[in-house]
Amino acid sequence: MRMTNDHRRRLRAWAVFGTAMTTAACGAAWMVSAWEDVSRGNGVSVQRETKSPEEIREYWTSERVRRAEPAEMPVWVPCEHFPHSLAPRCW
Repeated sequence: MRMTNDHRRRLRAWAVFGTAMTTAACGAAWMVSAWEDVSRGNGVSVQRETKSPEEIREYWTSERVRRAEPAEMPVWVPCEHFPHSLAPRCW
């Protein structure tokens, strides 16, 4: 049986469609697997207080400043989180 041009064109179209759908399904599966990292956030929280400069100066006495200990800073590793893992430098 000899293939006609129309038949070849249809086969090629199905091959392209199948490749595109496979790529989309794999990409969606990868995004779902990384969703926990995205929804969890990066562990940074913000608390805002509205105090006047005078209230802040009253709170931070020289004794309190001497006893203050630095807080642990969160570590950000860009290639571990979903949006940045798409960047070529993270591959």
